[in-house]
Amino acid sequence: MSQPADTNLASRSATVASLALERIVRSPATLVENLPIGIYTCDRDGLLVQFNRRAAELWGRTPALGDPAFRYCGAIRTRDRDGNEIAPEESPMAQVLAVGRPARDRELTVERPDGTSLTVLANVDPLFDDHGHLVGGVNCFQDISERVHMQDQMREGRRVARDVMEALPAAIYTTDAEGKLLYYNKAAERLWGFAPTVGEQHWCGSWKILLPDGTPLPHDQCPMAIALKEKRALVGPEAIAERPDGTRVPFMPYPTPIFGSGGEMVGGVNMLIDLTEQKHADAQQRGLIDELNHRVKNTLSTIQSLAAQTLRGGDGGFEGRLLALSRVHDQLTRHAWEWADLAAIAKEIFQPLRGSANSHVVIDGPSVHLKPRVALAMGMVLHELAGNAQKYGALSTPAGAVALNWRLDGRTLHVDWRERGGPATTAPKKRGFGTRLLERSIAHELGGRPAISFSPEGVHCTMEIPLPE
Repeated sequence: MSQPADTNLASRSATVASLALERIVRSPATLVENLPIGIYTCDRDGLLVQFNRRAAELWGRTPALGDPAFRYCGAIRTRDRDGNEIAPEESPMAQVLAVGRPARDRELTVERPDGTSLTVLANVDPLFDDHGHLVGGVNCFQDISERVHMQDQMREGRRVARDVMEALPAAIYTTDAEGKLLYYNKAAERLWGFAPTVGEQHWCGSWKILLPDGTPLPHDQCPMAIALKEKRALVGPEAIAERPDGTRVPFMPYPTPIFGSGGEMVGGVNMLIDLTEQKHADAQQRGLIDELNHRVKNTLSTIQSLAAQTLRGGDGGFEGRLLALSRVHDQLTRHAWEWADLAAIAKEIFQPLRGSANSHVVIDGPSVHLKPRVALAMGMVLHELAGNAQKYGALSTPAGAVALNWRLDGRTLHVDWRERGGPATTAPKKRGFGTRLLERSIAHELGGRPAISFSPEGVHCTMEIPLPE
């Protein structure tokens, strides 16, 4: 049976191709000419003897063989990895011809006539005759520009990643699969309080690790060790890093194993969040809540006392006293309940006086920041004195006036209340609400010394109050 025509044609084509390949292989010159790498040879003096097509493509030109202008290389200019120009007599080919030993994996930049440049990897070997005499050299070089570009990108990526980790405020460190410390950033060094030696410490760079209750935690039982041993990411538990100087830093760890493309674990990364500020904020919040509860109880106690005293006295001034209390509260609120200024309190107390009575009040004294307990007591005392002055004393007549002065002597506040030009006053037959409030607020609550006198010229009240630091 005869073979189909297309089968015979394919067989003949394969035979022709095989013969062509055999001729190429048996002809070294043809084989060299078709290689995908640049190859050229130089004689003992460095003059070009032969180069293939790929060499000319890489050089970007076709130099003349044996021309003294093209010694050791056919490129117009070469540079090293740092960008420094290499003189022809210092090129790898010149070195090989000088010493007779190979030059391996020399990375060079080849500049071309059109202004472009390539990065090539050159390997140069000496050539010897049958008697062992050096007669020349051969250079095999290939374009590695793309590979170098990718390597540069990878290096730049690693540099950027390292810079990012250094800039992060959170402590970050990495280990290998065995837990050996490989890297840590500045934030980790600050948290640990020292710089551990990379490659020596395992699992964590902390000097010592403690549980929240103060129990020592061995490094091989820390969260990072557990994450690597169990090959799973963890969050916490909270721990404490003790520094070499004895100070302690509470932190929350986030250890995570790192796996390679084949699924094998290659290391781990851990981020430590410093909880110091959070702990301080939590403590401050608890303190503020406790302080708020304390102040609310004190305020309710004051209101209860005001109500009881008002009912017993029958003077109907309960609403005014509540308003005075609220004005002092406003002053304290403006300063986060840390303090209130005495002058501001006094002005608030006198502000609601009827008619022109407010214009007959002189207030004088330095700026004094009163703690909440002192501010509330002073506000209530001044309110009672002002109310009595408007009802019965100096502010009840157009010619009357009140002078309120104070001064500081160390940590003692001296307050002087003096009424002039009002009706003649005499000591009351029984102690009123104002007198009782003065004694309770100044003497009992603040540990001060109040004194009040009633003379024909008007009421005169002095107070000496020790101020807390």
